[in-house]
Amino acid sequence: MLSEHSHDHHRHMPSALLTELREHVPFSVLAVTIGLIVAGTLCIFGDGFHQSAYESADHHMESSAHPDEHTHEVDQAPHEHGYDNAFAQRFFHLFHPAHMLFSAAATTAMFFRYERKWPKAIIIGLIGAIGVCGMSDIVMPHISLSILGMQTPWHICLIEHTDVVLPFAIIGSIIGLAAANAAAHSTLLSHSMHVLASTMASIFYMVGPLGMVGWIDMLGKVFLFVVLAVMVPCCLSDIVFPLLMSRANRDKYFAVGHTH
Repeated sequence: MLSEHSHDHHRHMPSALLTELREHVPFSVLAVTIGLIVAGTLCIFGDGFHQSAYESADHHMESSAHPDEHTHEVDQAPHEHGYDNAFAQRFFHLFHPAHMLFSAAATTAMFFRYERKWPKAIIIGLIGAIGVCGMSDIVMPHISLSILGMQTPWHICLIEHTDVVLPFAIIGSIIGLAAANAAAHSTLLSHSMHVLASTMASIFYMVGPLGMVGWIDMLGKVFLFVVLAVMVPCCLSDIVFPLLMSRANRDKYFAVGHTH
């Protein structure tokens, strides 16, 4: 039978958790905004370089031959579409693994701080990173594209490029073990980096179908989609998921006033 102190403790857990999440929300929104600015800048410069290279090549072709205009127009669209996809995929494959590392580190550290079982902590970190990163970087952006009327094939990086993403998740979990006793409120910084990497990955998942700079014309909608895609999974994964894996974890976490 639970004591009065135990009843009081568990009654205050939801409010304490909401306080914890509320502290992270401003950092999350700022990180999403910064991510959008950085991604937009990269896309604008990338589009400018592409257009310059295309015009230079087109000018060279016109000076050496006179291809049929209809054929030229037909060839242009696939070329640009292919370039958009290649550009977006390269950046996605930079930021998605980085997101895996930050997510695995944060989840592992949160769990290991209160339950010193490192094999279990690493497994929890890997599951959290793979599941959450897949949700925020792939599943939710894919659903967002569908809402915007874009029917695109799935790109599951863990399946198609296992050797690219898995090492980051493993190293992230190991880093999380070492960082478990970090200074107070250090997770605000790591969480912001986590959200920033996720924002970049989510944006570049959407860039190919929407066009190199086409997504900027619908920035308001993209911002809302990315906020939901990034903040909900990332905020929950850094705190809620590792705590759900162990009741002892939750009790210790709230008993110390959830200082981190």
